[in-house]
Amino acid sequence: MSSSQPSLFARTLRYMGMTTLDQQTVRATYANEDSKFFPCDGNEIHYRVEGRTDSDAPVLVMLHGIMASLHTWDGWVKELKEDYKIVRIDVPAFGLTGAIANGRYEVERIGDKINALLEHLKLEHFSLVGSSLGGYISWELAAKHPSKVDSLILLDAAGYPMPLPWLMKLLTTPILRHAIVLGTPRFMVNITLGDVYGDRSKITDSAVQYYHDMMLARGNRQSLIRLFEELEHMTAERVKQVKAPTLIMWGDKDRWIPPANAKLFARDIPGSEVIMYPGVGHIPMEEIPEQSAADAHQFLSRVLVKPAVSKPKKESVSAS
Repeated sequence: MSSSQPSLFARTLRYMGMTTLDQQTVRATYANEDSKFFPCDGNEIHYRVEGRTDSDAPVLVMLHGIMASLHTWDGWVKELKEDYKIVRIDVPAFGLTGAIANGRYEVERIGDKINALLEHLKLEHFSLVGSSLGGYISWELAAKHPSKVDSLILLDAAGYPMPLPWLMKLLTTPILRHAIVLGTPRFMVNITLGDVYGDRSKITDSAVQYYHDMMLARGNRQSLIRLFEELEHMTAERVKQVKAPTLIMWGDKDRWIPPANAKLFARDIPGSEVIMYPGVGHIPMEEIPEQSAADAHQFLSRVLVKPAVSKPKKESVSAS
């Protein structure tokens, strides 16, 4: 066996999640030529800008959910990059951004960091696309900065009080919240993904690998626990302040956030539209990327069309 290959013992520790990956290692594996890092409050927020580069391109800002990373949008980027400028972000606390340096895990504070990045990129107008926790952050931003958000797409978004999923319940108990930091086996990641997919046959080995690696990145497991604690106190008080045209997408087999919550968003955001996907789970953008991206594009094509400016009529001049 080559000396450069990890030993069986090292591979076993990695599989059982009894090791921590430093940010340099994770970045070397998952960052690419499009990856950039924005310094903010002691963190470096990982993001990518892809797709159209012309000044007239409509901008989509994509925010992922809990335990995920910007990789969750790979399918959407493939489908939409010809029509949009896409900014996708590793939400602070996860991915290559990592644990929040100042310890402020409130959803509004995370939204402030993302807004700082968007200001750095000089984005004055954009559409927000958010999944799960990213949906929570997205509608909070849309309520707080209505003049910036042209439209909003929520996929199985958090916000309304609900029974916590089994994993959140486990990881907020006094014993297991410490155990996860010591060991996060790969098979647990597999089980968790099975819980968020409606069709478990669509889970790939590469998806399990990157979700596991992101969990093992230094500080990310502690962040997961802190975010679960925050989500125990969700409030949707500001949903009614959202003014942007909104599309609500939901999998009817979502085991994490009740599909009935889609009706709550539709009730509280006037004029919003709902698409319910039969047989799909918590993350439609991964499970059915082509269909969900096509539905998003159809919606955006309607709501982002600028009305034609009619030319002023010439005054008729009567002959004298």
